[in-house]
Amino acid sequence: MDRLHRSLFKALMDDKWKHGIETAVDVTLCGRYYERYADHAVSVAKRLVFLVTGEHPEPAAS
Repeated sequence: MDRLHRSLFKALMDDKWKHGIETAVDVTLCGRYYERYADHAVSVAKRLVFLVTGEHPEPAAS
């Protein structure tokens, strides 16, 4: 999600963006909502692992 978010900003800041400011704001907000949704999905998955195993999941390698 982080890479997708960065590439979104690159596209919006490019001189070739011809869709206007209103569309840019909408796209930016949509990207932000997807990022928050992904954060929540990770949180739910960690809680589910704990619920099933009784152990906290190992941190993911970056």
